[in-house]
Amino acid sequence: MALKLVSVSKSDKGKVRSSNQDSGYSGVNLFVVADGMGGHAGGDIASAIATQHVAKVDDVYQDGELAIGALLNAMREANVKLTETVSRFGYLAGMGTTMDAVLITGHLANIAHIGDSRVYLLRDNTMTQITKDHTFVQKLVDSGKITEEEALYHPRRNVLMRVLGDASEEPEFDIHQIEIRDGDRLLLCSDGLCSYVPAPIIEENMRVANLDEAIDLLIDEAKEYGAPDNVTVLILEARETTEQNEASVGITWLGSAANEVVIKSNSAGRILEIFSPVRWLEAFRDSASKEAFFSEKDPALAKAIDEFGGKVRNWKLRGLALFVILGLVSGASLWGVYAYTQTRYYLGVEDGKVAIYQGIKESFAGFGFSKLYEKSSLDLTSLPDFQQELLVRSISADSLSDAKAKLEQIIESTNNG
Repeated sequence: MALKLVSVSKSDKGKVRSSNQDSGYSGVNLFVVADGMGGHAGGDIASAIATQHVAKVDDVYQDGELAIGALLNAMREANVKLTETVSRFGYLAGMGTTMDAVLITGHLANIAHIGDSRVYLLRDNTMTQITKDHTFVQKLVDSGKITEEEALYHPRRNVLMRVLGDASEEPEFDIHQIEIRDGDRLLLCSDGLCSYVPAPIIEENMRVANLDEAIDLLIDEAKEYGAPDNVTVLILEARETTEQNEASVGITWLGSAANEVVIKSNSAGRILEIFSPVRWLEAFRDSASKEAFFSEKDPALAKAIDEFGGKVRNWKLRGLALFVILGLVSGASLWGVYAYTQTRYYLGVEDGKVAIYQGIKESFAGFGFSKLYEKSSLDLTSLPDFQQELLVRSISADSLSDAKAKLEQIIESTNNG
């Protein structure tokens, strides 16, 4: 029995980024997600050029080998186009993109992968990650230096090891071929989703029956986690059909790939855009989450991995330790403020009697900074109106002896009166 492909897709620039550097393509047999390198000039251009070029191989192929061959050729050609673009427009130096492309032939999903965008398979309500990230922290995980959990908090978690684009060597791709069944779902996503939303939450939302609702929930989850990066999500579902040629309707372009790529012949326009006050502030705000490229063939890679000395460093615990330290410092500061207030005294009223209080009369968030020290036998109503008003408002004193002296003065003035 033939398979019908049903797909839904969406791309969002997130809450922090000012533009969408992701691209995507949802076609008849081909499905692509690409994430332009946010820390380099022209990430949006890189993902758009690569996606628009690879989309040309959306066709029917007799078998998986032909499909994989077509995909790899198109992705290599896209890499050449990016390199040529940089040679013509020098101000785009360093641009690059990740890419996951899935080309369906019959019951086979042919997948080509480079970078840290991901492909997941949901089968029988269980989700499995198909691709492995080409990142520095994944190298550390593979070498046993850190755990998967620690990779989420590592300061170099955004360093990519393989990309399409302005790199010195030929790109290397991972290839996967999966036999798909009726009811299987494939999820293609940029790291704006998988780097921030925990896998169990992604899996839970992938189980939602309605595809449109599922994809909206995934985008919303990314926003709940701050959406510091662009997020692009594509869900593909396989359904058995008796119609041999039945396929999902329509073609959808996502993110930057939905626009025509126009590159100016000189850098003046782009420099003016980057150095406008708004763009400068946005670039500064985004700097902590920018990706970088680190070649797998770079001799410095082994040194960078060995700098961990075989020790597992739990970055999450380090953050927790810092939080505890800050909490202790804050607590000590608050205690210091409270201790100082207890060196102060004032005169007030307690049960209609003139009294001495230790501390200050002010309170914060329902927490008071004073307590009753001594209640005299002097009735407030026996005093002149102006003294009653002063005591209701409180009469401050520099010390306990000063407070007692002021109380004696009030008592004496009453006796003399």
